Amino acid sequence: MNGTSMKDSKRMRVLVTGVGGDIGSSVIKCLEDSGYALELLGCDIDPYAAGRKEVENFLNAPKAVDEENYLKFVMNAIEQYEIEFIYPTTEAEIEFFDRKREYFDKCGAVVFINNSFIINTFLDKYETVKFLKKNGLPYPATFLLEEYDNQLNFPLLIKTQRGWGGKELLRIKDTEELEFYQKRTANAVVQEDIGIEDEEYTVGVFSDGTNVYSICFHRYLGYGSLSKFVQLVHSNEIESFVEKIARASQLEGSINVQFRKAKDGYIPFEINPRLSSTVYFRHYFGFQDVKWWLDLKQNKPIEYKLRYERGVGVRTVGEVFFELES
Repeated sequence: MNGTSMKDSKRMRVLVTGVGGDIGSSVIKCLEDSGYALELLGCDIDPYAAGRKEVENFLNAPKAVDEENYLKFVMNAIEQYEIEFIYPTTEAEIEFFDRKREYFDKCGAVVFINNSFIINTFLDKYETVKFLKKNGLPYPATFLLEEYDNQLNFPLLIKTQRGWGGKELLRIKDTEELEFYQKRTANAVVQEDIGIEDEEYTVGVFSDGTNVYSICFHRYLGYGSLSKFVQLVHSNEIESFVEKIARASQLEGSINVQFRKAKDGYIPFEINPRLSSTVYFRHYFGFQDVKWWLDLKQNKPIEYKLRYERGVGVRTVGEVFFELES
């Protein structure tokens, strides 16, 4: 850890985790533009995390899967820096904070994660599909890999059952390829390949427990599975879908729903129980869910008004340098 532990009483102290990742760095930008007086801290397992440059104090964290050491790390950070709010941004950390809620309830630090049902259901692709089916919403045909018996036409998809961001997604073209991966892959699902990549939509959804707000972008992938650029769209059908998802899951916070457009309309194929990589895109357009989470804890009403009715956002890449000598 570096920096000072002397608290500035005029500013709220906020810790953002995973600041070396795209979500963590985007959350920092949203907080900087929130209008709140904040002292931002960041942590990451990478000592050269790019977001280290964007926070006042950077903490080199152990891996969240090392629960004992990670818990000590977080509790020490809360005590030393008098941290009031925490934004976990990685899947492993979200699961950790969900399992350890009682520790943070006792120490008074507010952790911005969703309820346990949302986390446990939507981090699991098979459980997500069961949720959609139960609530009368469209869904892609999905089977556990070990139970799959050729119910789908090729091409089809094999995805890790738990995971995010398109990691370990395989597009399978024929029986030979399917049999190869069936023998070598565990904890996965087989899913129909719906629509086309160029008809993919990402939707930010936020609820204060009563009202549901959403924003939809037509997204185009690049830089791996990230949204390279997004275009604002308006769809009553999608807004209706995500409101049903929010109310059925008792959402009080932020999620991200991904759709593809097929012959029969829009089909949700993944629900991320967290802030997503498009969080700054939507913040810029006026959908400020990072700020709204803070607003709820400050007993402020959520005020949502689009800044623009049309527009395109483009992701940029850049460089950060450390330990330079001449």
